[in-house]
Amino acid sequence: MRNLLLSSILALTLCACTFGHYGRLKPDAKSWVKPPASIFGDNFNSFLFKTNIRVYGKDFSGLLVTKQMAPQDYRVIFTTELGMKLFDFEFKDTSFTLHYCVPQFNRPKLLNTIREDIQILLMNDIKKKQAEQFADAKGQYDVFRVNDGKMFNYYFKEKSTDQLVKIEHSKKHVKKIIFTLSNYENGFPTNILIKHYNIKLKIELNLLKK
Repeated sequence: MRNLLLSSILALTLCACTFGHYGRLKPDAKSWVKPPASIFGDNFNSFLFKTNIRVYGKDFSGLLVTKQMAPQDYRVIFTTELGMKLFDFEFKDTSFTLHYCVPQFNRPKLLNTIREDIQILLMNDIKKKQAEQFADAKGQYDVFRVNDGKMFNYYFKEKSTDQLVKIEHSKKHVKKIIFTLSNYENGFPTNILIKHYNIKLKIELNLLKK
């Protein structure tokens, strides 16, 4: 009985903290605005990242290349450092094509999760949407909320630098995924961390060249 009571108190505390996180955002008078511009920009050749994907206690390290084939058409390929392909995705406007995937990643739930992570990071599907604008209680960030089906994406732009430093993917005010963008050089974050809270998945991207 005592353990049940303690568990209930802990669950209520965690829920209060989670709901309070977004409850402290203040709606901006502008209300509906354009979402932030993509960190990759509208026109680029390619970006190369040293990458580590840690899923359920296993690590997969290698190189991830993001290449723009045409406007709103992106190819994302993850290989080992010796050149063995692990997966090959293509994102075109709102469609997705799986060109190749090794068995370790070719599990529907995991594959869909990684696909969604990359899609959120590319910010390709929000270009035609509108966002609600908020300010955080401390006045550090401009926050943009975009409807993503049954989910919401919150984009945090640091006011002092005008840099996008965080994306939170949430459902019913509960944070599911956090994208942390840091160490900007020439307008692009050289370190990107994607951390999941509902499954044991973490993706680290460190820029090598663009």
